[in-house]
Order: sequence, then structure tokens, then C-alpha cells
Amino acid sequence: MSRQAEDLMVRTLSDASSLFGKERYKKALEKLDKAEKLAEKTKRTDILCRVLLQKGAVMNSMGKPDEGQDLYDKALDIYRTSNLNEQESSVLKHTLSNTFSELAKHFKMVDSIENAEKCYLNEIKVYEILLEKDPEDEDSNLEIARVFKAIGDLYEYFKPEKMDPETERQYYEKILDIREKAFELLPDSETYIYDLAHALGKLVDYYIIRQDYKSAIQFQERVVEVMEELIDLLANWKDLKAKSNAYDKLGSLYAEIGEEELAQEQYSKALEYYGMIFDDELWPLSVKAMLASELMERGKTLLLLKKYESAKESMDVALDFLEGVDKEEMEDSTEESLDLASVILGEGYEEESEDSGYLAELAGIFREYAKTLSDLNRNEEAEEFTAKSEKILRKLA
Repeated sequence: MSRQAEDLMVRTLSDASSLFGKERYKKALEKLDKAEKLAEKTKRTDILCRVLLQKGAVMNSMGKPDEGQDLYDKALDIYRTSNLNEQESSVLKHTLSNTFSELAKHFKMVDSIENAEKCYLNEIKVYEILLEKDPEDEDSNLEIARVFKAIGDLYEYFKPEKMDPETERQYYEKILDIREKAFELLPDSETYIYDLAHALGKLVDYYIIRQDYKSAIQFQERVVEVMEELIDLLANWKDLKAKSNAYDKLGSLYAEIGEEELAQEQYSKALEYYGMIFDDELWPLSVKAMLASELMERGKTLLLLKKYESAKESMDVALDFLEGVDKEEMEDSTEESLDLASVILGEGYEEESEDSGYLAELAGIFREYAKTLSDLNRNEEAEEFTAKSEKILRKLA
């Protein structure tokens, strides 16, 4: 192929792309027809396929989806039936996948979600063809999963502002189906685990709003199951916290349908992950103090719901951690750690503090915790926390 012919082909393709972007489709097709003849004449299979894909995109933009897909399929068939050496095959693969990806981004920018999805699905076909030729090619599964993620992100991005209930349910189910496909290909990927959990969570919330708690439970059980895949992929304490939240939410849903025993089991399971964080020296004290504070708030919420055993269990986990922390170390860690939890057992702190609102809240927690202990016939401990509450209230008076 002469340098002159190659330059002409590149310019023609560039002109066609520019016309396509300006929505001058007929002129773009004229340029692409010219580029196609040049590619055939010079036997540049990769350029020919690129031309066919761009012509397909033009047809789709003109409202001719069948003709557009025929052109996509023609390019894919060339790749499928080609008898190229390794380097030529690699060039053709990258040409097809990159062009489909670029076209998908173009359609996304012009708010054409259907055409963007079509390009992504055809990009997947490129890697499926590669797997037909080489079933041991692990990179193809990685790429297919990546493209499924891109499709899921596409639908998340174009979520309609207003949907009737049935359309909303179908919309979330479509995203869930896409996220599951990526997860099935790479179940060890933290990214795809969280994507799937998020998609499931959308349907959980959909059914909670409609007070269909049994359906919500079915999806939340799957959230828990998916989050358990993180068991060997714990990058930081936030993963443990996310798993705890999944069990907590499942517990609250069981409580809504009166399954108190099952609810208690989920609440207890949620606390195990807090314990794992508190026991691991890897995580900083400021993080643990923050989580201890969350546990006390969690306990207060459960008290108001009259979930006494769960409330006690939650507060006990926080208090057990705080009892083993050196008060000076706690105060020196960060200012953020000097919150409600960090002074729960600070014997002298309530006397030093001048924040009356803060102390009133502290007294309230001690009082509610004492009631919980009393209901559980742990009277000696109840008296201890009643005394703590009264001591603070005397100071406030």
C-alpha cells in the first residue's frame, strides 16, 4: 500500500467521522463508501472493518437499526472467518473493540442509550469470537465483564427522573441482570461485588417503600450472600462495615414481619464484624472510636423499638471495646475521637465537660441502658448505670 493511498484513506475516514458528529449522515456515508473501496483495494482488513462499523453507526443514527446491525455483523463475520497471523488478528480485534467502544461513547454523549447499548453488546461479541478461537484466553472474560459494567453504568447514568411503579421495577431488574452477568464472570472482583449489591439494594428499597417486606427480604438475603464473597477480599474496615450493614438491614426487615428470632440472629451477625474491627490492630483508634459511637446510637435505636436483647448486645460490644482503651490514648488519637462513645466510661470526663447538651445525651443513654439491663434481670449492672446517669443529672442541675 502506497503512502499516498494510506494518507487518502485516513483523511477520508477523518472527514466521515467529522460529518457523522455534525449529523450530516448522507455526506458521511459518501465518504465512508469511498473509504470502503480504498480499504478493499489495499486489502486493509482492519480499516475495512472500521469503515463498516462507522457505516453501521450512521444507519442506526438515521433510524435504520436493521441495516446498521447488518453492517456490524458483516465486520464481525470478517473477524470470525479471517485467517490472519497473530499480529494481524490482534490489530483487527483492537480495531473492532475500540471502534465499538468509541461509538458507544458517542451515542452516550448524544443521549442515545439504545444505540450505545447496542455498540457495547457488539463489543462483547468481539471477545466471544476470540474465546471461540482460544477458549483458554482469560483476558476475554475480563473484557466482557468490563463491558457489562459499562452497560450497567450506562443505565444508572440515564435513570429517568419519573417512572410509574411497574416501569421502575423493570428498570432496576434490567440493571440487576446486567450486574449479575459481570459478577458471574468475575465473582472475586470487589468492584463487581459492590455493583451487584447496589443493584440488589435498589430493589430492596423499591419493595420497602411499598411495604412488601417479604419481597424486600428475598433481595436483601441475596445482598448478604453477595457481600459474603468479600470474606477473602477485605481491603479495609469499610468492607467489614458494609457487611455488617447488610445483616443489620436484613434484621430490620425480619422484624417488620414479626420474625423476631431471625431478626435477632441478623443483628448478632452484624455485630461480629464490629468485633473483628475492634480486635484488629491494623485499624486506627479514631476509626474504632467512631464505630463504637455508632454502636451506641444503634443500641439507642433498638431500645426505642423495644428490641432489648439486641440493644444490650450492641451497647455491650461498644462498652467492651471502650473499657480496654487507655483514656489518654483515646483523647490523644484525634479530636474526632472525642465523641460520645470515647467518653462513655471516662470516669472523670463528665465532670470536666461544660457541654450541657452533650452531658444530657450521655445521661439519657446511661438511663436507657440501665432500663435494658433491668429488663434482663441484670440488676446490679442496672444500678451502676442508673447511678452514672443520676451523677450527670445532678451536675446539670
